[in-house]
Amino acid sequence: MHTNNNKNIYFKSLSSIAKPLAMFHNPNATIPTLIIESGVTLGRTNAAYKKSGKIEATERFVEQGTSAVVWLWGVQTFKKIGELIGKKIFKINDMDFDVGFDYLRNPLENISKRAMNFKIANILTSTALATVFIGFILPKINHLITNKTLSKQKQAKKEKSYYQKQPSFKDFKKSLKPSSSISFTSLSGGAKYVTHLLENNSTARLLMTDTGVVSGRFYNGRNKYERIENIFRDVSSIYFYLFSTNHIVKLLNKLTGNTNINPEALKATVEMLGDNLEKTKTDKFNFLNKVKSDANITDLRKIEKLFKDNKVVTLEQFNEIFPSFTQKANSISKLQPELSGKRLLTKLQAIDVVSKGWVNDDKFLHELYSKATKGKYNRKEKFISAKEIDNIRTSVDEFTEQINKEAKKTTGLLDKKFIEKVANKNMLKNFAYYAVGTAISIFALGTLIPKIQYMIRKKLTNNDEFVGIKEYKN
Repeated sequence: MHTNNNKNIYFKSLSSIAKPLAMFHNPNATIPTLIIESGVTLGRTNAAYKKSGKIEATERFVEQGTSAVVWLWGVQTFKKIGELIGKKIFKINDMDFDVGFDYLRNPLENISKRAMNFKIANILTSTALATVFIGFILPKINHLITNKTLSKQKQAKKEKSYYQKQPSFKDFKKSLKPSSSISFTSLSGGAKYVTHLLENNSTARLLMTDTGVVSGRFYNGRNKYERIENIFRDVSSIYFYLFSTNHIVKLLNKLTGNTNINPEALKATVEMLGDNLEKTKTDKFNFLNKVKSDANITDLRKIEKLFKDNKVVTLEQFNEIFPSFTQKANSISKLQPELSGKRLLTKLQAIDVVSKGWVNDDKFLHELYSKATKGKYNRKEKFISAKEIDNIRTSVDEFTEQINKEAKKTTGLLDKKFIEKVANKNMLKNFAYYAVGTAISIFALGTLIPKIQYMIRKKLTNNDEFVGIKEYKN
């Protein structure tokens, strides 16, 4: 077994990049998007200033900055306000549960309909409020800021005449000042599951909000040229905000044979492999056989037949066919809470039960999911999709295969230090790949898209002047 000192050395060697890398694996993290937003705000503001001057640059800065703050934290803030209302007025005290569900987990089984319905309404309302603000109110505020700036350059009579045309925003005129924040906003797709995504997945929140933002900015365009620019910029930005980084990381990992494994899952795997290598000496040619000892072909055929028409089976169904694996099957079935009073097994879990490799050990699997999900994996009130659980498990197999390939390239010993060396290299690569993906997203959003936007402007209007103030000049 590892001593405490050995574990401390291991954690120290990986902790410097494990924590920032873990943010990219956390679907609810906002820091990666905030990094992108900061670069985009500066890039778009600078591009606007170079093309048409201070007025458009101010609009871009206010638009990007304010919408980013609401985009990233608005839904969560509105949700907390709603929860306070729920506790004070409706006496709903416990809202620490997820509303997602699938064939393996359903946290709502033991939750009252009153609490469930309130939470769904609260999250959907919070998302709607953030969307309406960014898509429909913020553009009006931005227009007023521009109007105020332009009014200083006009005669008093023209200034008064212009503001009289917009009586619905008189109340804003005295209090509005340009924001100094940072940009953009989220779409998702059956109320419970959508609500779960909006609460626990920042990409889903941003995509949902983006739907309203795109339509709001298009609707509030001051003329047809600004509407064309807005629709191009906002729609083309969605991919680079929400998906491009992960696609780039996936491509780079595939090209280099690296594994994109959750850092916490990686730690659990390295500890397990280190413990087993200390207890059972093995060479690099037998390593994979020890780690992934496949089940015999007869058992695998039985599992294929058992899961032919089922995504899950009950523990009782499995034990009826595999009575000699009852104890291990019972342990692995506890990787998720009971569903409708039944213990369940997925196909991948069933294969783990009948396999004898180090990665198939039930104690390791509990440690793996505990660390990778921060203890949520078997809590009744929390939801983790079966797909996410399977991805965590398969990433362990991929990482052990990576170790095997690395071991065959060297003449050194296959021991705990070698495993840790491969793990460090794995995390450094993934950190670099996420950095590259983030940099490409910032470049596309802050430089490339604005360049194309201004090319479209030039083509449509034959000049580089800010199209948003054409009506003011007229």
